[in-house]
Amino acid sequence: NHAIERMRSRGISFQPEEMTDIENAVAKAARKGAKDTLVLSGGNALIVSVKNSTVVTVMDRQAMKDNVFTNIDSTVVI
Repeated sequence: NHAIERMRSRGISFQPEEMTDIENAVAKAARKGAKDTLVLSGGNALIVSVKNSTVVTVMDRQAMKDNVFTNIDSTVVI
């Protein structure tokens, strides 16, 4: 719910093919043993709980500015 609310408030949406890319990125992180990953997709960043297959939060490039990402153990760039 938090991620959906962030997407709405920030005007972020993903096309079906982008969602497939994100799902594949999370699966790749899972195969490497990741627990919490940062997925960078275009101009957006998603923090994903790999274990729960849950998007914790989503932000656009503007929201990423001057941000520090903590409590992640991997990053996947797509």
